[in-house]
Amino acid sequence: MTLLFHLRIVLAILSATAVVLVFIEMNRQHRANTASPNITEEARKAFETVIDSVPSYRSKVECEDIISMKSKRLNVAETWNFDEKLYWQSFGEQPNICQAIKKTFGLFDKPLSQEEYEFPLAFSMLVHDNPVQILFLLSALYQPQNQFCIAIDGGASDDFQRQMYMLADCFPNIFVMMTTKVRWCDFSVLRGVYGCVQYLARLQSDWKYYQYLSGVDLPLKTNLEMVRIFKQMNGSFNAGIYDLENYRYKHHAMPPLTLWKSSLSSTFSRESANFMVSNPKVQELYDYLKSTICPDESFWATIAGNPKEIPMPGGFDAALWKQKLTGEWDHKHPSNRTVKKDNKYGVYKPEKYYISRYQIWYERKTRSRCHGKFTSGSCVFGVADLPMLGIRPELVAHKLYFSVQPGAYFCLYEHVRRRALAADTNFNVEAYGDLPGPQLLRGVPFELVDIRAPNGYEYY
Repeated sequence: MTLLFHLRIVLAILSATAVVLVFIEMNRQHRANTASPNITEEARKAFETVIDSVPSYRSKVECEDIISMKSKRLNVAETWNFDEKLYWQSFGEQPNICQAIKKTFGLFDKPLSQEEYEFPLAFSMLVHDNPVQILFLLSALYQPQNQFCIAIDGGASDDFQRQMYMLADCFPNIFVMMTTKVRWCDFSVLRGVYGCVQYLARLQSDWKYYQYLSGVDLPLKTNLEMVRIFKQMNGSFNAGIYDLENYRYKHHAMPPLTLWKSSLSSTFSRESANFMVSNPKVQELYDYLKSTICPDESFWATIAGNPKEIPMPGGFDAALWKQKLTGEWDHKHPSNRTVKKDNKYGVYKPEKYYISRYQIWYERKTRSRCHGKFTSGSCVFGVADLPMLGIRPELVAHKLYFSVQPGAYFCLYEHVRRRALAADTNFNVEAYGDLPGPQLLRGVPFELVDIRAPNGYEYY
């Protein structure tokens, strides 16, 4: 045999060995990056410690009985109080503050499943105060593969700023930035939120979908549920649409494109985020909105709903959607097709096209559903709202305060986190794939797509 033949044999052996070593390393990383049943059980035990740490909560709030409408002590839960400052003192002065935060709020250091590990999410928040509430909100969705950006209101106290920057020191996937002093309906709101989107879009992390969180939100879905819902959404941009009142901009120069009203809470893909932060027309609109009223309510739907001017990935034609929502389309294009008017909803069954946030406004016909109190025109949910919140199909609920029936906050928090820790993967979110955005992206003809909102044209 020749020397060349022996060299080929040696090289083949080395190559095969390298492949085996790579496979072993990938297997090792897989085991290291995802939770084993033991880790999940540890997380469950850690969560019981979290619930136990909330003074008198277990004895005063019969959470699952309230959600299932079996509790006979509703008034006890409604009158229970929570002292946020005292709770912070229970862990905030410990020498190892990072470890104290992880233990107190049950923050996971490993993904709960391979599926979640392979589909990381991104969240941003604009915050001003209430550090304990923000930590509970973070803990409801925190996993190490996810990315978080927190924009601090420039008017926040020094103590609050220090508490938020502490999170960035403790967790490599939490980024904290300062923004200008935030005023209601001012450009400062959009500046803070969009600043986080710009940061997240620059990350090397391969996150897949973005969701905005207010500091007084709570998720209605677990991280795994969100992952599967976003897969069904298939890159579509989810935002409400409504006519923007012309008083918000009529005294200024004409807008560079048609403006649409929406909520600050929107949901979109990484591809959409990458596109918007580098698109000149988006930047032109952003600059124009600096001189308008409540620009945070006219940004998302405008950049996603004008396909001729801004070809947003996953976007839509807001003008056509309006025609469907108002009935104008059906009037112009009569057909024999039967339109299903199903306003029933469930945990995984949306009855309307906008799913990013659930919120009740005072002036809407739904105001009788609010069992907490109305503040700044919208409902602060109370304990009696929990049975309804427990089956809402949206991603997050807005809003819940520690100062208004905190039993509602902690029960919803407990309910969703227990669902995550149950490790139940046998749930069906295919109905989200029937939302108009995903259908249109699949090539379903517009005339065959139903765009529904129970309150007519209003997306809430």
